[in-house]
Amino acid sequence: MWCMVTLDFGISKMPQEWNFRRKVLYYLNFITVEPTLYLYFMAFMITTVLENAFFVDKACRVNHNLNSSVCDDISNEAYSKLNKEVQITVSNFNFKNDIAGHGGQIILAMFMGAWSDKRGRKMPLLIGLLGKLYYSSMIIVNSLQPTWPVEYILYTATLPMAFTGADVAIFAAALSYLVDVSSSENRTLRVTLLEVVYLSTMPTGIALGSYLFGNVVNKSFTIMFSINVSLMILAVLYTCLRLEWRTTDKQTPLPKLRYVLCDFFDYKHVVFTFKTLFKKRLENRRRYLLLLIGVMGIYTFQREEKNTCYLYLQNVFHWTVGEISHFRTFQSALQNVGLITTIPIMSKFFGWKDTVIVMVGAFANIFGRIFFIQATTSFVFYTGGVFAAVGPIIQPVLRSMVSKIIAVSEKGATFSVLSVADNAFPIISGVMYSKLYNSTLNTMPNAFFYLTVVTQLCVIVAVIYIQCTATSEDNLIHSDKRDDYTDVDAENVET
Repeated sequence: MWCMVTLDFGISKMPQEWNFRRKVLYYLNFITVEPTLYLYFMAFMITTVLENAFFVDKACRVNHNLNSSVCDDISNEAYSKLNKEVQITVSNFNFKNDIAGHGGQIILAMFMGAWSDKRGRKMPLLIGLLGKLYYSSMIIVNSLQPTWPVEYILYTATLPMAFTGADVAIFAAALSYLVDVSSSENRTLRVTLLEVVYLSTMPTGIALGSYLFGNVVNKSFTIMFSINVSLMILAVLYTCLRLEWRTTDKQTPLPKLRYVLCDFFDYKHVVFTFKTLFKKRLENRRRYLLLLIGVMGIYTFQREEKNTCYLYLQNVFHWTVGEISHFRTFQSALQNVGLITTIPIMSKFFGWKDTVIVMVGAFANIFGRIFFIQATTSFVFYTGGVFAAVGPIIQPVLRSMVSKIIAVSEKGATFSVLSVADNAFPIISGVMYSKLYNSTLNTMPNAFFYLTVVTQLCVIVAVIYIQCTATSEDNLIHSDKRDDYTDVDAENVET
């Protein structure tokens, strides 16, 4: 039998006398959740800009009852007044949609992480993928209904999807799966490689989506989201056929089907999740764990800037869907280059600590927003995109830092909460970006970039605190012996 999935990557484990075919199969064995996230992200990168365009188009045609000549060219400066009215409608929809889309995910996360620690990562991953598949299918239905206003998307697509865990389930389960099959020495590298794999879909997916939308499918939202659905089906099939139900010895088989819901919604899972987060740990590790989860939420606060930025670029620069897609493609391509090059250089070549790398990413985000705020031309705005492209190095480093602080049995519960911080924070940030943009639309439409700057400054302050108080790298790394509270003096444990 080929090497088990629980083995971590290492050339020394492979016999040198193996032929080329066996070596290839050996390396392929270490590919686990990467194709799942690649297909999932490719599906949504193809339609990410078009999704915003679809919301604008729905609001224009149905909510405001404007004709095709206006809605097809709504970014034209000649329709500036009408465009602002439509943008307010879309902005209000965005924050309601964010709340509806993430509320259910937060509730499920309290159960899902601890349940996956006990039953395995595959089931929550599949449930989340099916939720996103349902969402895309219902967008197709909405696109075929010319009288349904944009708010119907919230009721028919977003709300049902939220109660599958969606993004939170997908990310928490996938990351927990990867951490299960990785050693602590290679974890940062493997998490970074996973990040590179799925983020590589951003430039290619956005560019492909823009090309297909404008040149192949005659600007059909229905066909574009059908492509999305096809890729999601492939992701579900791969996950079903390739991934293991259990990745650690402590995980037990699923109960009989009629008992699954009771087993999942066991209150003990919520208790375990909170105990994992708040239990006493040596060397202030509880404090660092909670702080890192908070930092992840504060960092990803700026993710909802994307929807507002789409409206901003239409309103101020009068960019079309194609021009916005070109900028997103440019920025995401640089992000991938940054992830591939900067983290290995900073961590391996320069030997910088994880905290220093996080600070570099946060400063890059701030510099990027300074250019965005000052931009009056496309060139200056693109320059800001160059700096902002370095920012995503923060996420894989934070995930790696969290995984080092906790025990193997705590990964699911912790990563589910981390995924809430990573994916469900739009409940707050979406509302703030939307309300701020609406209130400053006619006076200072770039004000929302200042909000992003503030959040990144908070990241820097938090990481400086960790850097200054954690006197040794060992303070941020879990050890079963040292973290066993029964084996240490109470005075050495954080209270």
